[in-house]
Amino acid sequence: MPASPSSSPSRRPPVCRNLQLDDCTWGALVDEHFQAGIRAAGSTPEAEAEKYLRVNNLALEGRPADMAVTTHVCRGNYHSTHASSGPYDLVAPILFARENVDAFYLEFDDERSGGFEPLAHVAPGKKVVLGLVTTKRPELEDRDAVIACIHEAARFVPLEDLCLSPQCGFASCEIGNKLTEDEQWAKIALVRGIAEEVWGA
Repeated sequence: MPASPSSSPSRRPPVCRNLQLDDCTWGALVDEHFQAGIRAAGSTPEAEAEKYLRVNNLALEGRPADMAVTTHVCRGNYHSTHASSGPYDLVAPILFARENVDAFYLEFDDERSGGFEPLAHVAPGKKVVLGLVTTKRPELEDRDAVIACIHEAARFVPLEDLCLSPQCGFASCEIGNKLTEDEQWAKIALVRGIAEEVWGA
């Protein structure tokens, strides 16, 4: 009886080579209300950040050398609302400098995220994906303003290590965000057009 495809010795199981962590803990840690809760419980935001870093790095120990691991610092994305606000300053020396990932997906779509200065802590050679195009509102961003932000971020991370993406997914729940399908595709087209202009992609 011939062997089934699943039992054939020449058939190899699928192998993961790209893993993205959607990590809301760091997004919460930047929020002053969340920080106040940590202090009220008798700890400090910095101490909790060290714990999160240790857990994440332990989870990634022994990963294959050719597996790319990235992380998205999510600030909440429920039906065009958010869960946290605050600049990256507190977590930057811990997360950006010491987490064993290859790239950081960071939300920078409005003033809730603060400035680009914390990017100075990003370890050399790691990529930063700038979420400058929001998925929460249908209005298209000004192309020149987005390009200016990219070059502002390049003061802290080399331009060749920067990328551009939407700030988060277009849906984190069944009802999605308050955009039509056409408005979503327009956002993606804007990201692609800017990337081609800035990086020649």
